[in-house]
Amino acid sequence: MKKLVLAAVAALLFVIIAPDVAAGEVTNRRLLGLDNYINYFSDNRPPIDPNSARIAANYTRVVENEVRSQVATLDGDLERIDTALEWALASYYSPAIIQIRPAEADAILPANNPRLAGLRLASATLHELTELRFLTPQDTAAIGRYEGMIRFIQDRHGLTRADIDNHYREAIRAEVSKIMDEEFNKIQFSLSLTAVRTYNSVLARNPQNGHYTLSYERPSVPNSNRVLTAPTLEALLSAMQRNSADFVQSDIDTVRTQAGWIPAVASPVFIRNESVDVIVAFYLNPNMDTALALTQRWRELSRLGYQAASASFSAALRALNPEIAARVLSM
Repeated sequence: MKKLVLAAVAALLFVIIAPDVAAGEVTNRRLLGLDNYINYFSDNRPPIDPNSARIAANYTRVVENEVRSQVATLDGDLERIDTALEWALASYYSPAIIQIRPAEADAILPANNPRLAGLRLASATLHELTELRFLTPQDTAAIGRYEGMIRFIQDRHGLTRADIDNHYREAIRAEVSKIMDEEFNKIQFSLSLTAVRTYNSVLARNPQNGHYTLSYERPSVPNSNRVLTAPTLEALLSAMQRNSADFVQSDIDTVRTQAGWIPAVASPVFIRNESVDVIVAFYLNPNMDTALALTQRWRELSRLGYQAASASFSAALRALNPEIAARVLSM
């Protein structure tokens, strides 16, 4: 009995003194319904690196040891809360943090609507479990941890597995549709007058209001990122015309031409819709057949002459999971 008590005390001390990366940088990925959640706890927002967040110490230091030890093991690291999903779970199930969360975070995982919060947390957990089962099906320990977390959420919020599966099905389609709209409404290219002055450029069209944004940077010049935004393409070209320090007429002509090749403009709407369908099918049932369908879709778009759409399709895969994208696009 004495050995058990000593072991328990040692474990508690380990949790208390273990370094906590949640007080520093936390890996921030897209999560179903939780895209911006972690950013609201950051001590360096805005702006914030889209790939990481630095959680403010006034949040991390009050996470209860019981909560910390329960969620920190999800990704296999026993010491640290270091993923966006782990932080979402910790911040919602910590009684101390749920009292001091920013209003924006409470709106995403509402304390007064535990069913909705549970469905979002469970769907995000199921999303990562789905990816894990495809990438490392042999890692039964990790799969077991994720399954255990889903059961915990299910029991805590009075949900059935069917509830979670149905919400995940709707959420993954909404997420893929959102990402596909982002990628199909932009195009990447270079603006180059001479070898000395070359810009890596992205032209994006907002599908809701029709506004255009040109982001460009000179690779050879540090901190040279610049952005032009205008309500119409013609207004954007006029703004470029006035900015003779950055643009010449050939640049303006290039942007006008590239605008016509934005996939949402240049390709029929069924190209976008079928692309969504094939990605959703994979995330609902990841296996070699649905993975091969992704590869075939990517190649087929190029074969049919929709090169920009093919690039947008691969970019959407990378936005969802870079590791899965790399594997699928090399099949």
